[in-house]
Amino acid sequence: MEPLSREDIIKAYEASRAKVFVYMAEALIEHLGWEEGRKAIRETVRMMSRDSGLKTRKSYEARGVENTCRNHRDENGPLYALAWEGGIALDEPDKKVIEYSYCPLGDAFARLGERAEELGNIYCGVTDDAFWQGFNPVWTVTREKTFSGDGLCRLVWKRRE
Repeated sequence: MEPLSREDIIKAYEASRAKVFVYMAEALIEHLGWEEGRKAIRETVRMMSRDSGLKTRKSYEARGVENTCRNHRDENGPLYALAWEGGIALDEPDKKVIEYSYCPLGDAFARLGERAEELGNIYCGVTDDAFWQGFNPVWTVTREKTFSGDGLCRLVWKRRE
């Protein structure tokens, strides 16, 4: 048996993460109902992602690294290059665009079925902007395109005015 590649490990990790999220989201919906469950899911993802961004910012500060888009990309880009397809489509001082034609998390949600993909869209629609609220709130992040709707994930960073 051949050892797993780093790409395979990341894909398996993202698939496990998607599955755990879907099971937890389904439990919330079952307990709270569809609308209240979706609100609870969004808020939970928002808190979790914002906390992750804040912890990442503090890690950067402790190491004397500025919490910029470029520094974040330099530190995390190699990970994304392993299992994601696509990348930076626009890199201007006040606007950044990243487009992915493949994401292992999005793929995992799709493989888990239509309901999981719908729940995954809730997760993906919240997580990036919430992370940046903690990491560097000068930026907002919106998801303009989705894998399930467009076959492409398009994330747009804009500097707040």
